[in-house]
Amino acid sequence: MRARASASSAPRTAPRARRAARRPCDRPRIHPTNSFRAFSSRARASSWRDDADGAPANDAIAASTADEASSDEDDGVEGRRAANGTATTANATPGGRFPGLLGFPGILNLPRGAVSRWDSKPSALRDLARDQVPRHVAIIMDGNSRWAERRRLPRTIGHERGVNALRGVVKCCVAWGISTLTVFAFSQENWGRNQAEIEELMALVETAMREELPLLVKEGVRVEVIGDLSKVNEGVRSAVTRAMEATKDNDSLRLVVALSYGGRQDIVQAAKTLAQKVADGEMRAEDIDEAALSAHLSTYDARAATNEIDFAQAPDLLIRTSGEQRLSNFLLWDLAYTELYFAQMFWPEFGEAELRRALYAYAKRDRRFGGRT
Repeated sequence: MRARASASSAPRTAPRARRAARRPCDRPRIHPTNSFRAFSSRARASSWRDDADGAPANDAIAASTADEASSDEDDGVEGRRAANGTATTANATPGGRFPGLLGFPGILNLPRGAVSRWDSKPSALRDLARDQVPRHVAIIMDGNSRWAERRRLPRTIGHERGVNALRGVVKCCVAWGISTLTVFAFSQENWGRNQAEIEELMALVETAMREELPLLVKEGVRVEVIGDLSKVNEGVRSAVTRAMEATKDNDSLRLVVALSYGGRQDIVQAAKTLAQKVADGEMRAEDIDEAALSAHLSTYDARAATNEIDFAQAPDLLIRTSGEQRLSNFLLWDLAYTELYFAQMFWPEFGEAELRRALYAYAKRDRRFGGRT
């Protein structure tokens, strides 16, 4: 009878090979110390100037892991996603995500290539005719703070990532022939927020206006700022004035930034101006109509209204991020017949893929403006 080989005589698999076999091949090994060093050096958003100079673009911190999905369900976002048939993460990241470490899910999830760069070019909009692309897109950039909170990051990082997202959207609008982009940066109601957050936001607005100006000029973007600027500090007013003056003759894209803006307040201001003109004998009360009121709103552009320049007046498409579905006192007069699109992701996650998705959804809409075809 042949003796059975003892366990000690059987060939052993090398410990390293056994560990490699158990470890999923698509999850790279990360040393905690090195990971936190990488995170701390890349946490702040890169400026457009850095990107233009060819510096490596910082990766945006990825969408949340399973822990965040459960918190979405708690606050009702997941339910809305399921009802709308929308995927939880619209911007899938090639190459997978790094796992959270040391009990901080999401903080070290760094998706590759999530931050747009001015020196990259968006791919073309295929299968869309020119008249299927909106001329004027308006965006309520919502969810910066919640995006940061989900990742246990400072709120400031969320707002900085929001600037990165806006950069990418501006780049896409220039490339795709969208003539006007209006973004909601800060509302009249936002003045009721914590003073520290207000100061952070104003500092970021001032920095962005100053640092991004050379590239805005280069790309032919005309900057306009609407709202009650009497409430902002002198540094912000100076940066805004300089940006508007330096870009006033540009015509590739009209970028309208709503800062300290409210739709109701804008309508009230227009009504007061018209009433004063009637009182002064400059016009009759019966001359006041929709066109007259529209002409006295801060959103009015005389050259766009008369087609002197290829800028659209009223928005064709409104996009709001973060899953919320309300207008929040934004462009109340101008949005009368605007198509609405609600993205489930927070604004820092919004990029070329989601904007493209919104444009294709818009192209399928049947815009009747109250009539019948």
